[in-house]
Amino acid sequence: MSGKAIDRLLLQTSNAKSEERVFEVYNKKFMKVTIKNLIEEKSYHVNLSMLEPWPVRHCCISYKWLSAMLFFISSACAIGLYLSLSDSPSYISLFVDLGALSILLALASALRFLYSSPNVIEFRSRFGGIILISLLYNKPSKKEFTSFVDELKNRILMATQSLKVPREQMLAIELKELRRLASESVFSDEAYARAKERIFKVHH
Repeated sequence: MSGKAIDRLLLQTSNAKSEERVFEVYNKKFMKVTIKNLIEEKSYHVNLSMLEPWPVRHCCISYKWLSAMLFFISSACAIGLYLSLSDSPSYISLFVDLGALSILLALASALRFLYSSPNVIEFRSRFGGIILISLLYNKPSKKEFTSFVDELKNRILMATQSLKVPREQMLAIELKELRRLASESVFSDEAYARAKERIFKVHH
């Protein structure tokens, strides 16, 4: 983009997910978000004036996948104990295969647990309430993270104040931006439909 001046940059990495997130605040009121992982890389742009300045922390534990991981780890340990104590070679190959399978399933469950247990700070659109920015909590460090979030809040407030248009026009701008982001697959069509419904309720 010509004339793009980067005002602030935050780089976050998650080794557990093999993921990198880059947040660039540019030209005072825009942000470019880039997310890279083993499967894909996507980037999109957000107008800060359409964001709610007060983020929400989303932190939860997926007990389903935690239980599955512990079950398969326990199974692998039990099979290993049986093999170490057994004198009968009859079923050794079978139990070796079961042990290997239990270890693989434990690793798969651990990955699912990590992906299903977020610890993030989320900025949502002002009227539609859809998540547009998701920051990994306290990464790369608590100091840098807090500083970036505080500055982002202020920039959102300033961008909103500089947008001197009626409320109805603000709703129309947000709806147009959300339609653009949905077409770029930033979020699902279902999420867009829910946000659109909330915006229409505000309008009426």
